[in-house]
Amino acid sequence: MNDLFTGARIPASLCEKEWPKAIAVTGALGSGKTEWVLNMALGFRACGEEVTIADVDIINPYFCVRQVAETLRAEGFRILTPHESTRWSDMPVISPEVGWALRSGNGRLLVDVGGDAAGGKALKQFSLQMKESGYLLILVVNPFRPATRESSGIMELIKGMEKISELKVGALVANPHLMDQTTEEELLWGYRRVFGSGRELGLNVLYGTVPPHLSQATDRLQEESPVCLWPMTRHMMLPWEEGYMWTKAGDRSTKE
Repeated sequence: MNDLFTGARIPASLCEKEWPKAIAVTGALGSGKTEWVLNMALGFRACGEEVTIADVDIINPYFCVRQVAETLRAEGFRILTPHESTRWSDMPVISPEVGWALRSGNGRLLVDVGGDAAGGKALKQFSLQMKESGYLLILVVNPFRPATRESSGIMELIKGMEKISELKVGALVANPHLMDQTTEEELLWGYRRVFGSGRELGLNVLYGTVPPHLSQATDRLQEESPVCLWPMTRHMMLPWEEGYMWTKAGDRSTKE
């Protein structure tokens, strides 16, 4: 299936599968959780759904949905971020509209959560509403990061998140990457690694991601992958890349 906005290939299973009202996404630093949120949002949009994206990342406000909020709004998404006066602060401020979105009967809610146990504090205040509305908490795993290379590290991260948020992690997404240096062999190693961890921990691996520079190899990789593959499109820019939100003089002042 083709994404209407980016031309990306969206797995047919996304539209065929029954999903809960709220899907919260977390992951360790370097996991690529925000990219996954954006790709999933575009995927649901391609399935014909109304999508709201809530940025509740209180860990790193400089590399999250806030960076591309205006672009997403222009494409018709409802984006919930902290109030303008605190939008780029590192204070634990969350939009009260998240609660409204959970109560609303319209559309899908995707929640971008901070990348460690402390990020679970942002979810805790909505835990009862999420349980009532129906939710899935996804952990994005990059097995090339030391903290999530082994099943024990993944379990440690899960325990911390669950203890603080009072919500259960229900599935994994395998996002093995070494940025644009990732090879096909490394991707397959990563899929198998996360799949093995998921089996050990009793968690389903929903998808394995394919970075843009290897998207043409998706069909070939799928033949050897133990999980369904999702060719990713990239939306977040790194600080040293042209187009990053602070790259041009005056950019920050326009965001405040």
